[in-house]
Amino acid sequence: MSSDHEIDAETASRAVEILESSQGTYSRVDEADSAIDTLEKVLSATPPGPLRTTILSNLGLIRMARFQLTASPSDLDAAIACLWDAHGTQEQYGNHPALSATIPNLISALHTRATVTGDWDDLDEAIAWGRDAVVRLPPGLPQRAAALVSLSSALRIRYERSRYNGDLTEAIDLARQAAADLPDDHPRLGSALSNLGSALMASGLAGESVSVYRRALDKFHDVGNRGGEARTMNNLAGALTQSGRIDEALTTYRRALEEFRTIGDRQGEERVMNNLAAARALAEVRDDSREEDEGLVRRASDERRPGPG
Repeated sequence: MSSDHEIDAETASRAVEILESSQGTYSRVDEADSAIDTLEKVLSATPPGPLRTTILSNLGLIRMARFQLTASPSDLDAAIACLWDAHGTQEQYGNHPALSATIPNLISALHTRATVTGDWDDLDEAIAWGRDAVVRLPPGLPQRAAALVSLSSALRIRYERSRYNGDLTEAIDLARQAAADLPDDHPRLGSALSNLGSALMASGLAGESVSVYRRALDKFHDVGNRGGEARTMNNLAGALTQSGRIDEALTTYRRALEEFRTIGDRQGEERVMNNLAAARALAEVRDDSREEDEGLVRRASDERRPGPG
């Protein structure tokens, strides 16, 4: 660290804990603020180099976590600024695996801002830049798979807006590649498979997406990611609905609702409740149609039955 700013031992120790922990797990704004304050103090005393890039990248992630809690555009802008700075300095040190994590995070952050603000130039920039950045990451690197997932997701979202089939085809190809790049026991495989399921759903391949979502559920369960399980259950139920398997979908939506309630995710709970209500309405229409069909069959049978002699 630079001699221009002195960092006390307690702050330095806390910074190490933050950098070594998994980010994006903050449940309160004050927790995120404490982590941001600590890393910014250390950043001011850190000269250019891989450590400074790592701090900037982590600051971007924590500011993204703060945005998830506040929905404040300023938090999102600050996150993107940190991630851009991290990427700009990263290129000086080659494709170090730890620093490569900045790529998927920046794609996701730009994608998020496009969705929030409606400025789709951000999404176009994320896709164009992401395509260029991904080719420089070696196959088999987990950070490359994460970048492929982020890029695939951005392409799928752009397809949903523009209906350009090339985006969706590319999104599916990248999603398959990301899942294939990861070993069967890798903790990120569940996310890669879930993203593939969503791309397949968007293309109308609901049957295949059901199988992929079930694999993703198993992987999330193996690593104890209950949030991933809950989100994937919700997606699986949607695929089952699209496949016409309404009863299975209703059961899966109920499981997802219970899981979101258990982990205290109210936004997830609300999404599932809306989806469950829509699936119930479809089930009622189906049952009404079935009763009507059965009535028509009975009347036709009665009309064909011979009368008394």
